[in-house]
Order: sequence, then structure tokens, then C-alpha cells
Amino acid sequence: MITLLNLAAVWPLVTGQPDQRFVWKPLIVLLIVADLLIALPVNLWPGNLITTAESTGMATWYSIATLYLWLTYWYHQHTQPVVAPDYVIVLGARVTPSGPSKTLVRRLQTAIFFCVAQPNSPKLVLTGGQGSDEPQSEAQVMAAYLKQHHIDSKQLLLEETATSTDTNFKFSQQLINHDWQQPQPPKILVITSDYHLVRSQLLAKRHHLTVSLLGSWTIPTALIPAMLREVAALLLQLKWPLIIIWLLVTWFIQSFIF
Repeated sequence: MITLLNLAAVWPLVTGQPDQRFVWKPLIVLLIVADLLIALPVNLWPGNLITTAESTGMATWYSIATLYLWLTYWYHQHTQPVVAPDYVIVLGARVTPSGPSKTLVRRLQTAIFFCVAQPNSPKLVLTGGQGSDEPQSEAQVMAAYLKQHHIDSKQLLLEETATSTDTNFKFSQQLINHDWQQPQPPKILVITSDYHLVRSQLLAKRHHLTVSLLGSWTIPTALIPAMLREVAALLLQLKWPLIIIWLLVTWFIQSFIF
């Protein structure tokens, strides 16, 4: 059972968030400057198909990355979690032989803090399989951590098959559908890291899953590499639409500008 002991344990960690403006804003400015620099080849060698394709391709990718960073920053600042959810999905992250990684600990602390404030404790869906370098499944490690913080095991639903964010949602949805017994759809909150909010929402929509999200904070030194991984994952996820846009923009510039 969730008690006020949990609130006392995690409150300093949840509220002691560093100011991330010194990371977000320079990173966004850097991408915008990169957009401008990408235009140099097409200005230096106008009309050349290869330089046009290079410039438009890089500009397309960087524009999407810039937009994604802005959306992530805005979403983290303005999104509000659902009140009194029926289920809280906690997305897994890397675990080590000594326990959950720092990223995963922050997600779990956020889950504890949120659940303590609820009048009726929701069920927690812990989703994450076992990687090749992990001693246990992420779901098992999360469950052990929450039990150590006085979370009743009856509140925990473990999903131990997922190996990606996409399958996190796919298999968590199946688990919730099997557990939910009411005629109306359940209210679902997803807890993940702040840099992961937008892509998580996109993947939830892919599975026709209506959710609200709550982001756990990320230390500034870890935020930039985490965001770069997120941007790379997003570009891979959207590769075919982006390739089509790239080809169309290249054709338009070659046909109507040069």
C-alpha cells in the first residue's frame, strides 16, 4: 500500500530538479544555426543536383529535429497528467546488476510521488523485457524497487516481453485490456522521461491508446545525449515520409528555382 513514507522519501528527488533551460535552449539554437549552414552548398554551387539533394536532405532532417525539440520542451512545460487514472504505465529503462539505472529510478520516483497524491491508488503497469546485458527484466527490477518503497504488490502488473517503446505500448495495452472489467475505457497515465514524452505520445496514438503523460526530470549532463538518441529514433521512425519530402523538395528546387 502506498503511504506518506514514500512521499517523504522521494519528495527531495522529485522537486530538486536542475534548471534545464541551459541545455534545451542552446541545443535548439544549435540546430537552427545548423539549418542556416546547410544552405551554404546550394548557394556555393547553385543548380548542381548533388549539392541540392545534400542541402535539402540535411535541411529536412534538421528541421524535423528542431521542431521535435521545440515540441518536447513545450510538452514538458504544459502537459497535465490525468487526474485519478485507473492505470499508470511506467516505461522501462536500462537496469544493471546493482539495480535500476538512474533514469529508471527517476521514473519510479515520479510514479511513487504521483500515486501518493491520488485518493485511490491506481494499478501500475511496469513494462520492459530483459536485454542481453541485463540481469533481470526491467519490469522485475521496477517491481522490486517499488516494493522496497512500500508499494503493495497487488497494485503491480508486470509486462516482461517488450523490447522497445513501441512494444511497451502494444503489450501494456493487451495487459490492461485483460485486467480491466468496466464498460467504460480506463484512464491511463504514462510515466517516462521528459525527453521521451512526444515520441511516447506518437507511439501511443499508433496503437489507438488514449493516454496522458508525466515526465520525470533528466539531469542536464544526460539530457543532450538522450535528446540526440530520441531525434535519431524519431528520424528512423519517420524515414519514409521524410525521404518522400526530401525528394519532392529537391525536385521542386531543381525545377522551379535553378
